[in-house]
Amino acid sequence: MKRLTLMRHGDAQWKDPEVTDFARPLNRRGSAEAEAMARRLAELTLIPDLLIASPARRTQQTAEIVARELALGPRNIRYEEALYLGGARDILKLVHAIGPRVPHLMIIGHNPGISELAHLLAPGGEIGGLATAAICTITVDTDQWSAAAPSFVRDVLNETPPSRLFGNLFA
Repeated sequence: MKRLTLMRHGDAQWKDPEVTDFARPLNRRGSAEAEAMARRLAELTLIPDLLIASPARRTQQTAEIVARELALGPRNIRYEEALYLGGARDILKLVHAIGPRVPHLMIIGHNPGISELAHLLAPGGEIGGLATAAICTITVDTDQWSAAAPSFVRDVLNETPPSRLFGNLFA
């Protein structure tokens, strides 16, 4: 059995002509979302053995928050260029290349690719686009990541950051 947890980065600053898309940081809401979801992962005991994230700044920041909250060491975190602007098939290719010794893989990426992969793997799971910092965790009935496919999906759980956290964040 393998577990794949997909997460979209937290909310980022709006496009600023001075800052490239790749360098856009999380805003306060995005940091709060990432912290809330990392705590939720801990509550659910969904601690990944390997976390792979896009090297874009907002995604790195999300990964750093998740790693801190889940007490992941540096050797459990990797950044992959293919996750920045990568589509579902690009991300799945990365998943298929993971060795069999990783039981729980987490990927933090961008839309539309990360949501497209969640929908590709669990088409019956009523997965729309993942909101910022939302997660989709999927149990895959296989011993090899190279076999991860919809026919092997056994369980899907979607979680979004609780909106009540943000009621007076900007007041």
